[in-house]
Amino acid sequence: MLWRNRRGTAEHGGRSGRALARMYAALIGEVDGVRLLTPETLASAIAEQASGQDQVMVIPSRFSTGFMLPTGSNPMTGPNAFGHTGRGGSLGFADPEHGIAFGYVMNHIMGGSDDARANSLTEAVRKSR
Repeated sequence: MLWRNRRGTAEHGGRSGRALARMYAALIGEVDGVRLLTPETLASAIAEQASGQDQVMVIPSRFSTGFMLPTGSNPMTGPNAFGHTGRGGSLGFADPEHGIAFGYVMNHIMGGSDDARANSLTEAVRKSR
């Protein structure tokens, strides 16, 4: 199965953006005959569990069981998207409403409020829908 070949999906280390996007695609639909979660399990996994000010990153945040949910600073591609940021600015998410799976990793780790790389790519995807 696809997930057996991936170590630490939240860290995004050592994998490509394409592989990350494929993993998220397999969460919302079938990829090469593999679907990682049933629609019922997915609905449960992306239901909001917590929201408020993140005490570490000092920004508003929303979380489901294991996934970040869209916020004003990380809108992904819509209100039904789910995913996670990673070290240095990487981002992976899926949007079942729009059939989008997105993976962005980079070879130069940055991060912080000055890093607009993932958000600018996500904005381009939102505008292309």
